[in-house]
Amino acid sequence: MNNKSSRRKFISTAVILTAGSTTMAETLSMKTKKGKIAHQVYFWLKNPEDRQKLIEGVNTLKKIKTVRQIHVGIVAGTEKRDIIDTSWGVSLLLFFDDIAAEASYQTDPIHLDFVKNYSSLWNKVVIYDAEMV
Repeated sequence: MNNKSSRRKFISTAVILTAGSTTMAETLSMKTKKGKIAHQVYFWLKNPEDRQKLIEGVNTLKKIKTVRQIHVGIVAGTEKRDIIDTSWGVSLLLFFDDIAAEASYQTDPIHLDFVKNYSSLWNKVVIYDAEMV
């Protein structure tokens, strides 16, 4: 491996490590700040083949100014146990600075458009809001 190739590899590794460290630090800081709101949403799809379309819709919520973090997921392939609910199709986890920010999200035009344009894809939604302590 020549000097130029070694340098490129070092720089790309450093960038990846820095990005990962920054993301982890941001996540940890969100977890430790009292009063932050975690908004957890679980969607049950009418048709499993619409999962990707719903994921695309959910990702539009990133644009809302009061959203601090967003995590979109699907059922993990972890060990099946009686206490784990795997009946849902798509999950959404949003973090807000406070209750007022979460309330603002509810009436944001982007959120309202999401509900209007994608609600036909699900037959059930369950939401859990938690304040960090």
